[in-house]
Amino acid sequence: MAGFYAGQMAREDRLRARKNLLEDRKADEDKWNARFKLENEQANATWLERNKITNQQAIAAAEKAAAGAAAVREESRAFELDVLALKRAYELDDRDAAQQWWKDQQVILNKQAEQKAVNAEGRLQAWDQKKFERDRAARQEDLRSEIGLRTSAANSQFDYQYNVKTEASKAAAIAAHANEMQKLLFERVMDGKVVGADFTAAVGGSGDPMAQIAQYSAAITASGVEKDNPVLAKLAGLNNPAVMKSTFETLQKYHTKIVESGRTDVNALDMFRSGANDFLSAIEITSPDPAQADKVIANMETALGKSLDDLTKSIIKSSVGTTGSALAVTEPVVIEPLDTSKMGDWTKIITQNAVARGRSEQNSISKALTSVNEMSKTGTPEQQAVAKELMDWLGARSLAVKEALDSARGDNPDYYGVTSLYGNNVIGEAMEAEPKLRTAVLPDYLKEAKDAEPIVVPNVSVLRSLIEYGIIKVGDVVTYTRDDGRTVTGPYKGK
Repeated sequence: MAGFYAGQMAREDRLRARKNLLEDRKADEDKWNARFKLENEQANATWLERNKITNQQAIAAAEKAAAGAAAVREESRAFELDVLALKRAYELDDRDAAQQWWKDQQVILNKQAEQKAVNAEGRLQAWDQKKFERDRAARQEDLRSEIGLRTSAANSQFDYQYNVKTEASKAAAIAAHANEMQKLLFERVMDGKVVGADFTAAVGGSGDPMAQIAQYSAAITASGVEKDNPVLAKLAGLNNPAVMKSTFETLQKYHTKIVESGRTDVNALDMFRSGANDFLSAIEITSPDPAQADKVIANMETALGKSLDDLTKSIIKSSVGTTGSALAVTEPVVIEPLDTSKMGDWTKIITQNAVARGRSEQNSISKALTSVNEMSKTGTPEQQAVAKELMDWLGARSLAVKEALDSARGDNPDYYGVTSLYGNNVIGEAMEAEPKLRTAVLPDYLKEAKDAEPIVVPNVSVLRSLIEYGIIKVGDVVTYTRDDGRTVTGPYKGK
């Protein structure tokens, strides 16, 4: 019985232990399930939240894309309308109308850009570059408003076109300002006055190099240099105001000497103007060398070990190798006045040389007539035709020389005729021997003779024959017609 009871107790212990084990396992499983459920709920909640955010972002992105697309369409539409406005205003619809539109803008801008070079007190005043830029920008804004552009792209396009098309307005306005200045300076020079300190102040007040060069050119021209002197244009093309200033100051120095001496008569001024042109023509010019900029860029890139950006290159090219220089190898000549006590001697020399020239020509004409008469009989048809023209010319010339020499004889000789025939030659020879005669006050008949009419010859064949006969001499001013029909006037130089 005791054994049965012990076995029964052991069995109950096993059942109890198994039950406890199962309960422990069930408790652990419940804990795991509860934990899994919680984690799953948390994961689901996180996923749902993330999905919600993603959906919201997608919706926002879609809304933004839609708004952007609408904006692009609106911007595109606005630009299309702007392009049409630009075309109507100045571009493609009508090329002639477009060109005329820009011409009209140029005229308007030139008018707005006008600046007086002389103030109310008659003093010269500087070119105001800042005022010009303000006026130009104001006109640009007015045109933008007139056309009604709305997009930045169209405005940029218009600004580019405006700057290109109206670039000439600055040069035109500066030229007009300098021309007005030149007129006043010329009046001062011709009136025997100095250029004036107000000119220097005006140039100094013009900070723009183009304006300074134009103003110095005006002063150089007023000093007597011809506008068509090629060296003046070359100097201006050097883009170097310092060169123009140096050239002007040299001319001004010698002109001031003339004014201070009191010799401001026409002859003295003419002499100075002639010397001014000679001085300018002898200047040695060194043109700008753009290659200098390339060398500087190459050296900098080598030193840095990399290429320079376009902006840096542009800055270098705008400041290096864009200006030239000039060197004056001579200076203007100021000739002292001729001693009036010697004027009579020179007058006598000039008239005697003219008479001697007339007598020599009489002999040459006589010999030439004999030769031409023979050629008219025995020459070829071409030679006979030339002989006829020579006979006519020599006959008329012989008569003119005889009348001039007859007037120069007797107790009261009249030298007007003979100096009229040879004045521009014999007076030129005298001036070569005595340069002071260039500024001397000559007798009226010699002044007229100095600018006497040239010897007129019908053609090259007759001219060649007259040179061979010794009738046309070196220094004679001759007018003749070339084989191509062109009429030429100039001194015979012995060639």
